[in-house]
Formats: sequence, structure tokens, C-alpha cells
Amino acid sequence: MKFKGMGVSPGIVIGKAYVLNREMVKAEVQSIPPDRVDEEIRRFDQALSISVEQLQSVKKQFSNRVGASHAYILESHILMLQDTLLIDGVRDVIRREEIAADGALKKVLDQFLTVFNGIEDDYLKERKSDMIHVGERILRNLSGREQHSLAGLNEDVIVVAHDLTPADTMQMDRKHVKGFVTDLGGKTSHTVIMARSLEIPAVVGMVHFTARVQTGDPLILNGNSGTVIVNPDSKTFNRYLEKQRRYIYFEKELQKLSPLPAETLDGHKIRLAANIETPEDVCGVLEHGADGVGLFRTEFLYLNRTELPGEEDQFQAYKSALEIIYPETVIIRTLDLGGDKLARHIPYPGESNPAMGLRAIRFCLEHPDIFRTQLRALARAGIYGNLKIMFPMISGLRELRMAKEIYYGVLEDLRREGVLFQEEIPLGVMIEVPSAAIAIDLIVNEVDFVSIGTNDLIQYSLAIDRVNEHVAYLYEPLHPAIIRMIKHVMTVAREANIPAAMCGEVAGDPLYAAALLGLGLQTFSMNPVAVPRVKRILRQVTLKDSRKLAREILNLATAREIEEWTKERMQSMFPDEPEWEEEAEE
Repeated sequence: MKFKGMGVSPGIVIGKAYVLNREMVKAEVQSIPPDRVDEEIRRFDQALSISVEQLQSVKKQFSNRVGASHAYILESHILMLQDTLLIDGVRDVIRREEIAADGALKKVLDQFLTVFNGIEDDYLKERKSDMIHVGERILRNLSGREQHSLAGLNEDVIVVAHDLTPADTMQMDRKHVKGFVTDLGGKTSHTVIMARSLEIPAVVGMVHFTARVQTGDPLILNGNSGTVIVNPDSKTFNRYLEKQRRYIYFEKELQKLSPLPAETLDGHKIRLAANIETPEDVCGVLEHGADGVGLFRTEFLYLNRTELPGEEDQFQAYKSALEIIYPETVIIRTLDLGGDKLARHIPYPGESNPAMGLRAIRFCLEHPDIFRTQLRALARAGIYGNLKIMFPMISGLRELRMAKEIYYGVLEDLRREGVLFQEEIPLGVMIEVPSAAIAIDLIVNEVDFVSIGTNDLIQYSLAIDRVNEHVAYLYEPLHPAIIRMIKHVMTVAREANIPAAMCGEVAGDPLYAAALLGLGLQTFSMNPVAVPRVKRILRQVTLKDSRKLAREILNLATAREIEEWTKERMQSMFPDEPEWEEEAEE
């Protein structure tokens, strides 16, 4: 039987299923007599302490085994356990409503989780799962139930679970856990980030898959295409055994490209930069041969904290990344969150549509004190490397000018205080709002560079929510309107002689690489692990042929036509690409 999910960590593995049966703890609201209130609070506090100790132990073991990179993910869970809003909230409910700690915790968690329900951003939506994982751990410790561990496996398996926490993934022994499949999950979950870091092939979003497989069942998992086959026949087994062999060889060949430049057959040099979430990610930038950092997201500094990050905390984070990447450039994007994510720190009236509300640069302009703190840290860190600053969600010149005015005011303050800082830092904007793409001819006159953020640009341009299953099919990266916007931005930027990049998911898809090059893109920014595959494509095409491909797709009328045409052309040019080979067969 063949099942289809979301391939989130590449690789082809064959093995037996190990089904992790982890029964969810049901927390019922149970009344208690007044004289038991203090006892319940102590019980809750003890469960919290045990939970923190467990995660700190996992984090230490992981750091000793693999290194400190990505151990920070568990730090966010530990911070949640130490959050005064959570702790005081549960204690207050126990006292006020005279109910047991289990039910009080459930009530407070439900309040927290409702905040995430209106979020459209994929990355932030996945932080809801972090909150659920933390709550589940506390509940298990309250009830005295065992915390399941994958550390003790002594045979080669493919783990199958309803869901996995980052701690579960950290405890996986790479020698025995060959891959995993989950019912739940998205591309930006911390569990998926861990899987990529550990290079464990994974497929998520396989709804009810745990009910269809038993421990010991033979499985084939393709983390490239999201395909999982249960109980394959001998013909299928042998075919995938050969696929696996070719894929391993293909990956080894890709590694040889890391030190080589991204240069087309006719001598045109392309810049392939990396997108990173934290300073720890810079190791992957160097390892995969990226040309610096094209997008450093700074949201990690603000999420899952009991207080807003200070100037010094931010300065150290930016300085660390700049020093490691030097002499290459690091483009740091200013805060791209909304008031709903920082409601514990600032007054937040609530919004019916946060994705189009007070977020990103709008939020920063509304709260200039928070913005100034970040800009001060950036300006100070700039002396330690090649820094560029990028403002997100700019819709027009008014916002851009207001942001620049605050920035130059910050520089004047630092100058007056005698603080060392970088005087000349290039400023740019994310082109992710349709109005900015259309008015790019006005914007290029007042910035040093631009970068297209395709994730939001596609969503806003096509008026769809890509995580809404009813309209997700309309999320079309190759929609004729999107192709024309990209072409327009590239053309205007080139005429204005300023660099133009792309840093959305589209930039890291090898299927689109030649077409984007033909549309005028010279700088691609992507997940570090995608760099070798995109580099391979660009090193085997010519700019002339890429421009021809771009002209051909500009003459097509629908996204489906463009997608099919592009796949056909790329499959004929690169028949050994594992992902396209799988799609062609299916």
C-alpha cells in the first residue's frame, strides 16, 4: 500500500516499522477541597521541576553526542516551562477555582493555544505544537506516567508516531533510527528542523497513518517525495533498493560541489546564499558551500521568552553570526512579528486578521522603542563583519522612509554617546507585498538592495491562505502573475543597478532554478541543505538557455501549463534528479 504525506527531510530508507504508542494524557477538571489547594500547587511545581530536569538532561546528552548546534530548540521548551504567565496562571486557577492541577493546566494551555489559532505564518503556527508538547510533558509528570524515549532502540527501524517532540528526535540514535513518519506536523516544526539537522529522512502529515501500520511491518520511506509504502512486494522492494543506492551515490556527488562556485556553463557567476533562523545555523551555511547569509530571521530572539530581548543579547547574537561568516555578507531582517505574538510584553487589543494587521515593519513603527533596541544592536554588531539590514513587509515609500528615519536617529544617538558602530550599512527591503512589487521603480531609488519574499508575495497576490486545505491548491508559485512580478522586479532593479535577490521557498527548489535565472535572478537565498542541489543545476545550464526557458513560460497562460512545461524541460535535462524521477513515475 502506498501513502502520500509531506516529505520534509530528504533520503530513501527501507526498514521495519516501530510504532510509538503514546496515549495522550486526558486532563479532567476535578474539584478539590480548599485545604488541598496548597498541595496541588506543590504538585504542579514539582511536575514543572521534573520537566525542566528531563529536558536539560536530553539537551546535555544531545550536545555531548552531536554538538551544541540546534540544542537551542530545547531551550525554548525550557523557557516555556519557566514562563511566569504559565506558572502564575495555573497557580491562580487552582486557587480561584479550587480544581486539581491537571485541569488547571489544561485551562491555561487552552487559553494560550487560542492565540495561535488565527496565525497564518507557517513558522509561528508550528510554535503551537511546541506549547502542546510542553503541556503534555507536564501532564505526564503530574500523573506519574512514563516519558517515552527512543534512546534505547537496539535494532534498525523507521519510527511511526502520531507526533514527535523535539526531545524525541534528539534522543534518536542515528545508527538505529533510519527515518520517521508522523500523522501530524508541518515543514517548519522544530521536530522537522531537528530531523534535517540530524539528516534523518522524514515524512509528516500522514493523517491516521499510525492506525494503518503495525510494529514490524516492512516500510519504504521516501523523504524527497513524501511517499511511504507499507508491505511492498518484491518488485517494488528491489526497485527502491536500487533507488536508495543511486540516491546515496547522488548525495556523495553533491557534497563535492560545496567548495565550487555557482557558475553557469557560459561563465555567469550566481550567488547562492542561505536562510538561517539562529546563529547556530551558520555552521550549515559553511558546510553546504553557501555564499553568505541572504536572510537571517531574528524572531527567535523574541519568541518563548519571559521578557523582551535586550540590546546586549541581540548584539551578541548578530556579532556571532557576522564573525563566523566573514568575509561573506550577512543580511539580517528586522523583527517580523505581530502584536499577537508579543502580547505578554505589550498591550494588544486583538485583530481579526493578524497576517494583514499590525506586524513586521508596521509593528516596529508602532513600537519604535522595540525597533530602536534592535537597530542599536545591529549597528554595533556591524563592525564585526559585512552586514546588510533588511526591512520586512514594506508596502510603499512612506513606511520605508519612516523606518530609515528611525534608523538614522539611532545612529545619531550612538554617535553622541560615543558608542562604536558601523557608519555605512546597506539598507534594503523585502518585496513581499504586491504594492511594493508594482511600485518597485519608486522603491529602488531609496534602497541599496531588494529581496523578493515569495512565500508571502504569492499568498497576498493570489488572495489565498496556503495552510487552508480548501484553497491550498491555489498556492501556485508559477502563476503567470507571480512570474511577471518577479520579472518586473528583476528588470527594474537591474536598470537601477542595485542587487535583487529571492529568499522564499521557491528560490531553493532546483526545479525552478533555471527559469528564475532566465527571469534575471542573480542571487538565490535558501535553506543551506538546498544549496548543493541548486548549485548542481546552475552549473550545468547556460544563461542563454535559461533566458529561452523564461521566455517560453512567459508565453504560457496558466500555472499548470508552466509547471508541466518546466518539469518536462528539467527532467529531460536532468534525468538523474531523484525528486523528479519519483514524480515522473507517480
